[in-house]
Amino acid sequence: MLVSGRRQFLFACAALAACRRKSELPSLGVLPAFALTDQDAKPLGSAELRGKVWVAAFMFTRCPTICPRITRRMRELQLEAAKRKQELLLVSFSVDPENDTPEVLRAYAQKYQADPASWRFLTGDLEVVKKTAVEGVKMALDGKADPSKPDFGILHGTYLALIDRELGLRGYYRTESPEDTARLLDDAATL
Repeated sequence: MLVSGRRQFLFACAALAACRRKSELPSLGVLPAFALTDQDAKPLGSAELRGKVWVAAFMFTRCPTICPRITRRMRELQLEAAKRKQELLLVSFSVDPENDTPEVLRAYAQKYQADPASWRFLTGDLEVVKKTAVEGVKMALDGKADPSKPDFGILHGTYLALIDRELGLRGYYRTESPEDTARLLDDAATL
């Protein structure tokens, strides 16, 4: 009887800790409605993402600096989530839609061995991408692609953002930090 009572107590403590963990993630805002196109030229936007836990990243395929690191970190997330059997969708938004057509994004996705079942690349109207980044994810996004300028003239946020099932922004994670990758997966598991 004592063992059974102890197990019940430990289970209750674990359940309480899990509840506390869920409440620890802040609510940082809600993403506005958006509609874009994925690497397979299929519509994908807020309506399709509602009900899923997902990670947002901003990048562009001809980025000479930070985007390869962002994309490698997303690849690591994809592999680790699969290892954990964790349902997590990754969404990479192109900030250079004039160049990053569905075909270009599909080739980029293949280069990084992205599994289309869990990692989507979005393109479309730059103003829609900007509104999603700035108003929704609350990340910087400025400029338009210009090959004559440093970094192609585009400034964008480098963090990964965790989004909950109701399109709520729940956290930011540094792409240069492997520890943040583990924390992101742990946090996503609480949603």
